[in-house]
Amino acid sequence: MKKFLSLILLTLAFSPCAAFPDTGVTEDTVKALLKDMGDPGEAKLPIETQHALASVKGAKTGGPGFFIRLDKNYYCVFSPELLIGNSNIAIRDMRKDRVKPEGMECSLDGRMVRLKLKERPFGDMKTANSRAGDTVSLVEFDFEKETASMYKISVAKRGEGRLDLKEMLPRKYSNDMVLDDEGKIFGLVYNRVQKNIGDLASSTNRHVMSCISSVSGVEEAKWEPTVKSFVPECARILKKEDVLFQAAFLAWQWMHVTIFGQVKPSDMVSSEILLAWVENHNNLVDKVSLEVEKAKGKKGGASKEAADALKKDANELKSAITKALSPEKVEEGYQFYQKCFAERNKLAEENKATILKGIDYMANHVASDLKPKK
Repeated sequence: MKKFLSLILLTLAFSPCAAFPDTGVTEDTVKALLKDMGDPGEAKLPIETQHALASVKGAKTGGPGFFIRLDKNYYCVFSPELLIGNSNIAIRDMRKDRVKPEGMECSLDGRMVRLKLKERPFGDMKTANSRAGDTVSLVEFDFEKETASMYKISVAKRGEGRLDLKEMLPRKYSNDMVLDDEGKIFGLVYNRVQKNIGDLASSTNRHVMSCISSVSGVEEAKWEPTVKSFVPECARILKKEDVLFQAAFLAWQWMHVTIFGQVKPSDMVSSEILLAWVENHNNLVDKVSLEVEKAKGKKGGASKEAADALKKDANELKSAITKALSPEKVEEGYQFYQKCFAERNKLAEENKATILKGIDYMANHVASDLKPKK
């Protein structure tokens, strides 16, 4: 990971687009996107906070949840990702006693589910109402070892029912809890992409997306009952968002190295379709980079072949992104979209269009510089 980060930063240092325009993407954002925070160290959580933690575990996977009191009722709140492909889910408190739920609802942003409990839990958390400029704590709890890890992060701004964080957190921290300095919970972390195309007519604007971390607010969430199609629809949109995140990362990297350098996806990209494009791109780089290096500084510029190769590479990247984001076949009876998924699916389509548009712009811009001048 360190070698990968060094390579990217070295590329940026000698790139004409190393200085980003003030549109939300900064060099610090990029560093945060690529870095691995490592072990933030053991944290001592207040005993009442520990009592409010829940273990949500099924046959396939498990994760954290928490007990909370809302509207005079008690709930267990956790990420819907724990329901996907899972079965025989059991919810236990810190005493490892099994908790009995009744009825499930999801937040309208689709980032959290809550199970109403039949009886009062062993402990419950109080809610926070954090704002921009606050420092909050990301908390991971290991139920097997009964230890907690904590990482301090800053709030950049408030959105509708969420906090946007100043740092991009590695994906392994998605769905972890965020507490304020008093131990009150705001909600769960998730990574997202946002439209950030700036001015496409500007030759210095070579990014189209920014990847950020946000926290879905449990106190501010609007809830509605889940239906039969909730889990499969949730699985589909989460998969689409995950591939979109990978596509945004590759498109950003490609725009900075263009055809002059190799793309290094490291562990950021898992889509086989996108990884196949990476291999083709790097093979193309090996073929044309020597010619491009020779052409640097010459009035005539590089050859038409180099410009054509860049255009072909751009089209193949767009094709790979489109194919990787193509919708899966919808099973009969699972065509229901709740408000949250309809809105997130619409945003995903808009972001996809933004990425493709940015690749087109960048390809045209660089190809015109590569063509021999008359």
